[in-house]
Order: sequence, then C-alpha cells, then structure tokens
Amino acid sequence: MRDRIEREVFLIATPEEVWEALTDPATLQGWLAEEVELELRPGGDARFRDGSRLRTGWVEEVSPPGRRDLDERGGRLAFWWAESGEPASRVELTLDPAEHEGTLLRVVETRPLEILDLVGIPLRGAGGATFGPALVAA
Repeated sequence: MRDRIEREVFLIATPEEVWEALTDPATLQGWLAEEVELELRPGGDARFRDGSRLRTGWVEEVSPPGRRDLDERGGRLAFWWAESGEPASRVELTLDPAEHEGTLLRVVETRPLEILDLVGIPLRGAGGATFGPALVAA
C-alpha cells in the first residue's frame, strides 16, 4: 500500500442515508468485506474478514451527521485495521452535504504508524492492543 489512498464519490442520498450504509454491518458486507463486525464507539473493536484474509483493529471516531461540532450536517467515521503481522492503516470516511441534494463521501486510507514507529509512539487500541512499538520504562 502507498502511504495514502484517497477517493471521493458523489452520492444521491442524504448524509444520514449514507451514514446508515457505512455503519450497518449488513451493508458493509456488501462492499467492504464478506464479514464485518464494527462496534460503533471510540475504542470499539473492528473485524473484517474477506475469504481467508482477516483484518482487525479498533474504532477511533464515530461522529454521525448532525453533530454540532462538525460543519453543517457532515459526519465522520475513522477506524484502524491491519492483518496479523502487517503495519496498521487508518481509514477515515467523511460525509459532506453537497449543494445539489446529495452527499460527497471521501474515503482516505493512510499508513501513519510507520512514521510513529520511527519515533516510538505507541497507540492503544481496544482491549489493550497496541499499534506501534511499546515504550519500555527505564
């Protein structure tokens, strides 16, 4: 994977309808992986199985459309995932209301942990899982 993959798509649906499609495991199973388990809360577990490929991780942010701290009615879902023994990547899905009755969906996957590995900053996932190197007390 490159360090950053970014895609944008205009959908003829409200941000709320797109959010439902992005957070409903049955819908995610239609395009993201064959089996999806996603606990929609910060720190929640995430599992994605596609054939014999299993990616696990944790949910970083869950901000449904209509929250006051986001611009207008947009929403954001961010999670981390990785296959066993592989570097983790961060997936961020951002919903922005479009001017002409629709939603702009932006999907960005980055691999920032390789940079964090260089400076030794650990990130704690759900259940005490660590992404990045553990700091050792002297």
